Amino acid sequence: MNYYNYFTDIEEHFVRRRGKHLYVSPLDWSLIATWRDSGVPLHVALRGIDRAMDSFLAKQSRSDARVSTLFYCHASVMEEYAHHLESHLGEAPAEAAGTAAPAPLQKPEGPDKQAVLEFLNAQIAEIKTLYTKLSALESASEGIDRIVLRLEEIAQDLETDKQVDFEALDRDLAILDEALVRELHTAIAPEQIAAWEQEAKKELKIYRKKLPKETYGKILDNFLRTKIHRHFTVGELSLFHM
Repeated sequence: MNYYNYFTDIEEHFVRRRGKHLYVSPLDWSLIATWRDSGVPLHVALRGIDRAMDSFLAKQSRSDARVSTLFYCHASVMEEYAHHLESHLGEAPAEAAGTAAPAPLQKPEGPDKQAVLEFLNAQIAEIKTLYTKLSALESASEGIDRIVLRLEEIAQDLETDKQVDFEALDRDLAILDEALVRELHTAIAPEQIAAWEQEAKKELKIYRKKLPKETYGKILDNFLRTKIHRHFTVGELSLFHM
């Protein structure tokens, strides 16, 4: 998996293929997160978008016809991912995901270690500001303290490690992010959570029959996570968001 700008590369590619600027919605970003969580490599997602857009344009008689949402591309992206996995049957998991170990003397794939350290330290500082922003987080302070402590330990280890397993690091960050979202969830009024869920379900209504139940649930979960992060102006703990 390429950790460089997964979200922004997909967004920019979709907007470019669409032919006219369009702000990608929070639900579209939740869909991208679902692709990421499913292990879809960046180049496969881009290929799926191209396939969907080519098909759409071939069917249109009007030159100004536009795709309004990334959800239009979902089926094509998942079909491309299925073809990708099928073509790599028998290979090691890392190879099948497009992350085969580099040849000797090659620079390992992944972000620069110093950039990761700066990202981690910025996230730690951002989380620490929560205490001064909101008194409602008092009940979650112990859990947030543990998350900050673990992030500081990861940053310290990263400083001394000569080689970094970026996939393992991102898995650790994903676990911490889930814990952070759970803690922040407790400081949000139930009616606000219900309103966000209703918003997502309303926008997803026309796609629900086309989406597998598991995928639909993941998109809703990712949408809610995004809303919670934005509500507290705290970024997601993931190298994909560097």
